[in-house]
Amino acid sequence: MKSKLLILLSLILLSSLSLRAQDEDTTFVVLPDSSNFVTASMIVSSPGEAIYSQLGHAALRMECPRYRLDYCFSFEEEPGAKGILKFFFGKTDAHMMAAPTAQFLEVFKKEGRQVKQYTLNLTLHEKQELWRLLDQDLIDSEMRHFNFLQNNCSSVSLMSVENAVFDETIDFNGWPEQYQMNNGAFSHFYTRNSPWLQFICNTFFGAVSDTSWEPELRTSPELMPVVLKKAEIVDANGKKRSMVLDEKELLPLINKYKASPITPLWVFGILLLLTILITFAQYKWKLMWLPRVFDVVFMAFVTLVGLVLIYTSYVSGLFGKQWNWYLIPFNPLPLIIWLLWRKRKGFYKVYLFYTIVLVLFILATPLSQQLDLPHQLVTASLAVRCLYHYLMGKREQESIKMKLINKKIKNYE
Repeated sequence: MKSKLLILLSLILLSSLSLRAQDEDTTFVVLPDSSNFVTASMIVSSPGEAIYSQLGHAALRMECPRYRLDYCFSFEEEPGAKGILKFFFGKTDAHMMAAPTAQFLEVFKKEGRQVKQYTLNLTLHEKQELWRLLDQDLIDSEMRHFNFLQNNCSSVSLMSVENAVFDETIDFNGWPEQYQMNNGAFSHFYTRNSPWLQFICNTFFGAVSDTSWEPELRTSPELMPVVLKKAEIVDANGKKRSMVLDEKELLPLINKYKASPITPLWVFGILLLLTILITFAQYKWKLMWLPRVFDVVFMAFVTLVGLVLIYTSYVSGLFGKQWNWYLIPFNPLPLIIWLLWRKRKGFYKVYLFYTIVLVLFILATPLSQQLDLPHQLVTASLAVRCLYHYLMGKREQESIKMKLINKKIKNYE
């Protein structure tokens, strides 16, 4: 139903384009070679406050001044909390949408975000083909699943331009140095100013963090201008021309995005400190109810995160069906083992085994780009509680042995 509605709206849009084409601007002078009949540009915006816009945005602008046509084609995913939730489960639908440029820019203007335009040095035929491909994408009934790295606004826009260039090639003349990084390091770079977004990415990327995809699939709004300015278009005879004709600021920067001072490092550092204090209080003053509540909430959190990671790693394949390193500390197995065998003699040794596993996992942090300090603070908190339960279980077991020995001695006497 959603796809049918999208097709209907797209057809209405195309019909309006046809009607507006009848409104010819006779004051606009088309050059003898018709090179200015259609203009194609890449639009790049600065980051916004919402978590899904903290990396900026990229879109394509297509203009035909003679017939007063001016539209921005933007790869959009579902907005709002529902779209964010579906993203984590690998179900976020995305599609190329079109809007009049004035309307498209209004959103960025209200948010005070900078928007720059980079006019592309394409031939008339290539610009017409690009417009045709974008129109075709509008009425395409197949929705795409938004992917943070591979299928996003920047990569889709850039690949649309590449698909429109025929009998010619685009020479990127060596990608910026950031593209020499693997996926994890590259993700850390372009989320460096968004700590919570970086934390979310590190949580879900999994083993893909230590691999490298093609540069076109990893283009970000921040690096798009650098890539475009460095690139050249090469014709069949080997003649080169710059990919960008000119650069223009469409909207000034009014509100610069600033990350919240309450970062994951700050939050989970406090969690570790709180864990240590609760554990000390339990040991020193025999406080029982607060540690029990803390353990229940903590275990519920670890189990829930583990279930989500299992789903996103092996069912939805948010970034491909693959291993996720955080399934070691976050998984439902500890809860299952506790429910089934906690009353067995010597169960406290399980806590020692799990503590060793967690400590080794923390020490392995430099071995993968997915692993970072905020997550490992959570792992350390879990290790503290496991170690405490092991020590208390061991002491209780030794106390029971001493009581049995004393009882035997009394019986002997």
